Amino acid sequence: MAPGANGEPSVSPPKKRRLGSRYAVLGMLSMGLKTGYAMKKHVEGNLGHYWSESYGQIYPTLRQLVDEGLATCTEERRKGKPMRNLYAITSSGRKELREWLVVPPEPQPQRSELLLKLSFGDRVDSEACQKLIRDHSQQCERDLSYLSEIESALLEPPRKHRDQPYWLMTLRHGRAIREAELAWCNETLEHLRQLETERKR
Repeated sequence: MAPGANGEPSVSPPKKRRLGSRYAVLGMLSMGLKTGYAMKKHVEGNLGHYWSESYGQIYPTLRQLVDEGLATCTEERRKGKPMRNLYAITSSGRKELREWLVVPPEPQPQRSELLLKLSFGDRVDSEACQKLIRDHSQQCERDLSYLSEIESALLEPPRKHRDQPYWLMTLRHGRAIREAELAWCNETLEHLRQLETERKR
């Protein structure tokens, strides 16, 4: 690995992250989403509790898929509006997506600034740590409310998309995680209060 300007090794973008974007975009193409804008909205509205993609990831990925013959791109001229590119998956793209779907996922190392701060919690007073946990608990409650709204919309008949049952499965995973985090928050707050009491003795 070549050194960077500061003498440290230069780091290229994580390969796994790029691969994740590649197959996320292929998957959305297989759903019939044709524009980067539609894909961004789908990520925000349906995948946001476990996956994210920016325009800076989506559009370069689309261009790469077209270059590799896994997607096509056609220009659409619209009266009174800017021209836009419409993308579609090819048979080769569908084949690669299916091959990726059956391979076990790579382990994803967890990164949590909250847990990192808590691991150094002895350097501040207990109330500071408790506030971090209370704030996280409130965020979990907001997330649960948001997920419940999405679930209610998905359960309204008739079924709007063939992938809907699978979206519900991923949503319920997110709900289970947030509920477990809420339980952890309550348990951790109790432990922090106990530590605070012990310090005052």
